[in-house]
Amino acid sequence: MNGSSPIRGFAALLCCTFLCQAPAALAQDATDTQAQGSSDGVLGEPIIVTAQKRSEDVQDIPVAVSAYGGDQLEALNITSTTAIVEQVPGLNVAAFSPNSTFFNLRGISQSNFTDNLEAPVAVYLDDAYMGSINGISGQLFDVERVEVLRGPQGTLFGRNATGGLIHYISRDASDDYFNGYAYGLVGNYDRREAEVAVGGGLTDGIRARVAGRYVKADGYVKSRDALPGVFEGSGRDLGGEDGFALRGNLQIDFTDNFTSSFWVKYSEDNNVPTGGYVLANCNPLANGFCETDDAGRGVGRNGVFNGITGEDASPYEHFGDYAGTFDRDTTILQGKLEYEFDSGVTITSITNWTDLNKLYREDGDGLPVPLVTFETQADYSQFSQELRIAGESGRLNWQTGLYYLDMDVSGNLLTQGAPIVGAALSVGLPGLDPRLDEDYEVKSENFSVFGQIDYEIVDDLTLTVGARYSMDDKSIDYLSNVTEDGSVVQLASDEQFAMAIPGVNKIDYNDWAGRIALAYDFTPETMVFASVNRGIKGGNWTLSANVSPDNFRHKEEVLYSYEFGVKTATVDRKLRVNATAFYYDYKDYQAFGIINLAPQVVNSDVTAYGGELEVLWAPSSHFDVVLGATYEHSKVDEVQGAAEAFLPELFPGAPNDQYCANQGDGSFFCDFPRDVLTNTELPQAPKFSLNYLLRYNVDALGGNVALQVDGAVYDDQYLEVTNSPASLQKGYNLTNASVSWESDAGLTVTGFVKNVFEKEYAVYSLDLGGLGTTQMYGAPTTYGVSVRIPFGN
Repeated sequence: MNGSSPIRGFAALLCCTFLCQAPAALAQDATDTQAQGSSDGVLGEPIIVTAQKRSEDVQDIPVAVSAYGGDQLEALNITSTTAIVEQVPGLNVAAFSPNSTFFNLRGISQSNFTDNLEAPVAVYLDDAYMGSINGISGQLFDVERVEVLRGPQGTLFGRNATGGLIHYISRDASDDYFNGYAYGLVGNYDRREAEVAVGGGLTDGIRARVAGRYVKADGYVKSRDALPGVFEGSGRDLGGEDGFALRGNLQIDFTDNFTSSFWVKYSEDNNVPTGGYVLANCNPLANGFCETDDAGRGVGRNGVFNGITGEDASPYEHFGDYAGTFDRDTTILQGKLEYEFDSGVTITSITNWTDLNKLYREDGDGLPVPLVTFETQADYSQFSQELRIAGESGRLNWQTGLYYLDMDVSGNLLTQGAPIVGAALSVGLPGLDPRLDEDYEVKSENFSVFGQIDYEIVDDLTLTVGARYSMDDKSIDYLSNVTEDGSVVQLASDEQFAMAIPGVNKIDYNDWAGRIALAYDFTPETMVFASVNRGIKGGNWTLSANVSPDNFRHKEEVLYSYEFGVKTATVDRKLRVNATAFYYDYKDYQAFGIINLAPQVVNSDVTAYGGELEVLWAPSSHFDVVLGATYEHSKVDEVQGAAEAFLPELFPGAPNDQYCANQGDGSFFCDFPRDVLTNTELPQAPKFSLNYLLRYNVDALGGNVALQVDGAVYDDQYLEVTNSPASLQKGYNLTNASVSWESDAGLTVTGFVKNVFEKEYAVYSLDLGGLGTTQMYGAPTTYGVSVRIPFGN
């Protein structure tokens, strides 16, 4: 098999789809259209999206987009921002708690958990960028739609949309008539959810809508005593929820041409049961450490275990002794003003202010001993202003604008235990029970100018050209101190690093993102497109115990994406098939790894290719089918190995073993000979994946009954870019099922089961080499019943 065979295989799949399936469906649909009418299933009509910052049918834009409306999300029982991944090809998520959420599109992500960093997959909430990784996870309620744009989107959306974009659009106050709903849910793990929304006109030209949601659930990873009476657990279960969110929207029509929309949002999470891991994949050595390879990667594949007794354990029980927690509050104020001239030219202004505060504590080792504890506190604020002008004239559709973003994040990182041993020894401390305090503040200003034109060269052939020039101005104040036995010794500071490398504590970065695309409409229902995109992401700083001047700052990254796509549908839109093939040339990818037993980001080049296929089919008003498939091959040129590490002596006189030698002072020194790993795969990028949804509805019991099965199948995938054997997640299938009844008045009762077959699968993995692999697993089988009561017109 040669290197081009995967592309040929994907092309064959496209040909089979278009040449074999579409004609039969066309003939069938042409016969049935008049008899069936419009679908009453989950699909409904194609969704109108704003992927190009104007309202368009998702089938008509030359961008790889997956979109789900609010009714579809409700049918899928999706109530959190991260739960959409199972029904979006190429999208994955890594999350060990609500503290940090890392979306991954086509293998592109950045999973370092320090709060000063930004993700390469941009998240937008109602037209406004969310710059903090701490603000991505949250409750999803009263939703208009969710749009997922694959590939670089920097032209219209900014510098941190290298991998793509996820846009959550809430239901606003557009409706004059009184409307709303109440929703409640009960489920296992003592899950309780409540949700309510109400909106409508207040007076002529003024409308409002308010919505709120509350959720509370126990953790599904239960605390256990490793050895009762000797090594006891924290009593803190993991994976629970406890929070509420409120949202209000006020719309005022000053004139027929001048409208406004104002948002107030507040959410709060209180003492959320989280902050721990299970310990997995360790082949124990005589000195108590875990077996590694010559690059310091864990090689165990024996699953979750009790770190004290060595016995096998369930992924849904942990033995940590330190009770973790998570607290967060977020306030967002936002305003949108829009004026349309008689000529059709529109000016849009979007202003956003966000304030977020969080505290997170965790047991970082999964053991009932204080080997690693971690705490992070962050205060984040941002202000953004977008001013956009758009219009059309004949064959030309155009838009241009200015964007300003000011972000400030300040916080503290507190790490105690094994990862700090080397740092303590380096400053003359004994390294028996050290702690590292890191204080930082990162200030960032971004100004950009952007524009895009869509010009119909001849009938049915449209050229798109877009560009964005972006200017980043960042600075960091940083100070780290090692504390032990009452002694406090400075380890590092940004001023100290700047003396060694002038300017290393500042970033003055100017660059451009761009897009050029050609789209041809063979018929009103079939379009092909080809595009070249250039995406950019700014640099930042690594905060850790073992950071030095030369690796303190990491470089900006640039992604060149080459895409070819087809979007086709039957005349009545009952069958829609969309497919995209892509090739990525990725420069200075910001790769996350554990180096010298500390989290660090280093740059490397990447190449990747693959594609996605989506099929949405409503063969009758009673049956819906959604299928998605992905293929991806990726190669990361170089990734740094663990290099060196100081580890604590786990018991007196522990012998030398593998690459680690007892130093006789309570520590081990490990020196791993292979410093560089080559040709690894991108993390969370399975070669193949498949998502599916089958839904059948029938009029019965005085209403409509719907039966649904949905889920996703994933091939083997590495959860870390080092491709540690211990981080390999074997392929698995997740299946969900539900049955719902909707009365003629709209009352809906739904019973659901998620992860029907209780598949055990890791959603996060951190390979700590000799200390083992800490992991977090997705939820086991969960089930519940919900009731939704609509009211108003």
